[in-house]
Amino acid sequence: MNNRHIILMTKAACKYILLFLVLTTSGYCAESQQRPHDIETLFRNFFVEYIELRPETGSAIGLPPSYGIKVRHDELDDESESGIMKVYTLYRKYYDWLGEYDRTRLSKSQRVAFDVLAWFLENELSGEKFGNHTYIIHPLFGFHNSFVALMTQHHQIRDNTDAEDYIARLNKVENKVLQLIQRLGVQKKNGIIPPLYIVENYLRSLNDFIQVPYEENVLYTSFLSRLRSQETISNGTKARLCGQVLDELKNSVYPAYAELIKEVSAVRQVADRKAGVWKLPDGNEYYRYCLRTHTTTDMAPEDIYDLGLKEVERIQLALIEQFKKLGITGSDRFVDLLNKYMTSTSNTENERYFFPATEEGRIQTLLVYQAIIDSMQTRLPLMFSKIPRAKVHVMRVPAFKEKTIGTYYQPPKLDGSEQGIFYANLSYQHRKSDMKALAYHEAVPGHHLQIALEQEQSEARIFKTLFFFTGYVEGWALYAEKLAEEKGFYDNTHSLIGYLRSELFRALRLVIDTGIHHKRWTREQAYTYLLDNLGWSDYSQIDRYIVWPGQACAYKVGELKILQLREHAKEILGDRFDIKEFHEAVLHYGSVPLDVLEQLVNDYIQY
Repeated sequence: MNNRHIILMTKAACKYILLFLVLTTSGYCAESQQRPHDIETLFRNFFVEYIELRPETGSAIGLPPSYGIKVRHDELDDESESGIMKVYTLYRKYYDWLGEYDRTRLSKSQRVAFDVLAWFLENELSGEKFGNHTYIIHPLFGFHNSFVALMTQHHQIRDNTDAEDYIARLNKVENKVLQLIQRLGVQKKNGIIPPLYIVENYLRSLNDFIQVPYEENVLYTSFLSRLRSQETISNGTKARLCGQVLDELKNSVYPAYAELIKEVSAVRQVADRKAGVWKLPDGNEYYRYCLRTHTTTDMAPEDIYDLGLKEVERIQLALIEQFKKLGITGSDRFVDLLNKYMTSTSNTENERYFFPATEEGRIQTLLVYQAIIDSMQTRLPLMFSKIPRAKVHVMRVPAFKEKTIGTYYQPPKLDGSEQGIFYANLSYQHRKSDMKALAYHEAVPGHHLQIALEQEQSEARIFKTLFFFTGYVEGWALYAEKLAEEKGFYDNTHSLIGYLRSELFRALRLVIDTGIHHKRWTREQAYTYLLDNLGWSDYSQIDRYIVWPGQACAYKVGELKILQLREHAKEILGDRFDIKEFHEAVLHYGSVPLDVLEQLVNDYIQY
């Protein structure tokens, strides 16, 4: 299900909930069997019931006590077939209830929330037949990365209860893994098996994790470092708790991983090298569903492929003009000019283009990213009437994720325990000319500005922290890169080339994603196409597209939609067009399907 991928978080929703809702004394909302009379109660009850079924999400969001919603921080998600069916039953109930409301009697803000929830539920239910198509063996969002991130990044250790809950979760790993193994067996029986190289990479991650001594495992070291800072817990209690964590690693976590390794090894014996989901049962239909889920459009795979080719050609022509400014000429073929540029700028020991491959160089990388963000922060009032209060900080990707995930953004916690975080993967050297575009995308005016503003809106509904729409969110972040180019913030040719290569990368994804899953490209074909057209390629990138079908197409589709809406607004409003007002119209209600966004912009134009 697509709602597992990214969780949005909110602070200001607390004010809204306290104003409009009556909080239950216990903090739990008993499972509702009758449709709430008030739509706001329905919005809240959906969130509460979902969190009861998915406590890991509740921990990741970081709900403050003032919300009055109890989260079972001692529980893990039920990954059994029956557990998955409970989620779909919840979706069906609330979708049916939404149909009983008179939408015309709602306020505009309520209508938008209504439309967003209805779109999400209808889409999830339309894909119920594919509920078991997402690979259990998933290097990005499979059990290993998700569980370790939950325990080390999201599960708070603030008091003795938090620590006991942490231990309880470790104790329940065996049951969770058993559920996953049972579903893995169903996938294997039905031919839902990832390619061999995906299985082998996942096995390496699992094996590496349990080769580490218990005392050096991140599940212990993270717990220990956070526990030490809690002055209200006695030293004797701390020693007892640490001993219990080591016991659970020995008796629960490591044995569970060993069982999972055994089962994944069995899958390896029957895995092939076919990359696309076309090979799965009803694979072509499943891919169209994935595209709709991520782009929030009904674009056909062939249309997305053609759009990608068109965008690739346009951006490559723009790059050729920049190459000429550096004296790179002598061929009519883009790949020849690109190779000349890459050859002249790819010496990782040349500090004009890279920071040193040392710990000092990695620290410099983080500091420069933060400086880029801080500088852009001062320019935001030129383009936006509202600036989020929450700050964003740069940190390095945790070591356990470095081999399987790139640079990414994590929104602030609801309870204020963390600000926004831009995680930079420092397992490789970052090209200096690429850093501005990446910082603008992940932080401001990209993800952080958009998500933090949504969190701080007085009309924010808490259920929207459960999911987001990739076409909007990633489309906005790519639009943010474009906005910086239009404002002249890439202040030298190399930096501008860095931006154009970033945009080209997203255009190439349109071709590669549809190439793999629609045109039946091999992994090697995808790798070569990226290398020939970008001057860089990596199998980990290709593997991302293989296991996450459709997601990579959402960036360009969303960005182009925002640009189209902006041009439409300029055409209609003429001299009355104000970029700040347009941005407010796009950002005010946060992440929405692109057809809902179009209606919001049309409302702004008519107003």
